[in-house]
Amino acid sequence: MRILVTAFEPFGGDPENASLEAVRRLEQAWRDDPQPRIELVTGTLPVAFAAAGPALAALVERHAPDAVLAVGEAGGRSAITPERWAVNEDDARIPDNVGDQPRGTAIEPDGPARRPSGLDTDALVSAILAVGLPAHASDDAGRFLCNHVAYLVAGLPVAGGFIHVPAVRSSGTAGVGDETDPGSSADASVVTHDGRALSFDDLALALAAAVRAIARGDREPHDGRAEAAARVDRADTIVAAPPQRVYEALLDANALRQWLAPDGATATIEAFDGREGGGFRAVLRFDAPVDAKSGDDVDVSRVTFVELVPNELVVQRVAFESAEERFAGDMLMTWRMQPVEAGTRVTVAASDVPPGISPADHELGLGQSLAKLAAYVEG
Repeated sequence: MRILVTAFEPFGGDPENASLEAVRRLEQAWRDDPQPRIELVTGTLPVAFAAAGPALAALVERHAPDAVLAVGEAGGRSAITPERWAVNEDDARIPDNVGDQPRGTAIEPDGPARRPSGLDTDALVSAILAVGLPAHASDDAGRFLCNHVAYLVAGLPVAGGFIHVPAVRSSGTAGVGDETDPGSSADASVVTHDGRALSFDDLALALAAAVRAIARGDREPHDGRAEAAARVDRADTIVAAPPQRVYEALLDANALRQWLAPDGATATIEAFDGREGGGFRAVLRFDAPVDAKSGDDVDVSRVTFVELVPNELVVQRVAFESAEERFAGDMLMTWRMQPVEAGTRVTVAASDVPPGISPADHELGLGQSLAKLAAYVEG
């Protein structure tokens, strides 16, 4: 599946646009870690009412995407906000980058008064929340260029939608901010999240989660064996610590005891040997009965270290101790650590996942473990 993600150039005299910085980092992360069955292409739109539509149309014609996700910034917001609707009106508080300032003008004179997003907004919100970042759906995209493009994207012949990201800056606060939410302050975009300010890397992480959600929603039924072979369960996060600290936490028995288990469970690590070819036995005990693999409330697995690249990569083979066929087989788990501006982008990808493990439950559990890993290494 090919997904086009667009951003906007800086505007209003600001040297940065959070949408552009986030999409640049998303593109780089995808280049470093390509994801199965999803081809990512990107483009930048001008902040100009007359030129944005033709630029979008040119990108769609050039790339022929299966879906389009347009991204813009909202200086008065402190969460990532997928938009449910776009309105058929341009009403600019300030001029665009070429001096145009339409007031109360229809985007398409013969078009509907508003258009719903062509993407599942609630699914996008859930995907972003699952990677530990703030998100909620929005019913108002404003009347500036973001709404203009959101309206056009929602009218494309392929699925299309729009996401607003907070107006994060490398330093200081945005000089523009209330084009989407009149009367708001750009200071809202520097509200801290989990004790720290949102970064461009956080926004890229949110967009990656949204792209994966779009791809999941587009899949059509097909041969189950092909689906199983192509399945990759993923989770990622940004950790405010260097890659070395994260790598050490992946190869330390005491650290694993503290962060490996998802919410509602505790971990015991046995027979630890932190070398290639070594490994450990992990026992996860759940507080309440679940569809566990080794008993009513316990998962037991044997983990082998297949490949270790200090501060960059940990590849594990995981075999569950279970009498049930649906949990049989060796699952491959790949942990990647990539230095980013805010610290380290940590990604875990699981392939050859036993069919008895639900993709949604697995990704939720992986995300919870990553959140605990971040708390451990940042503490």
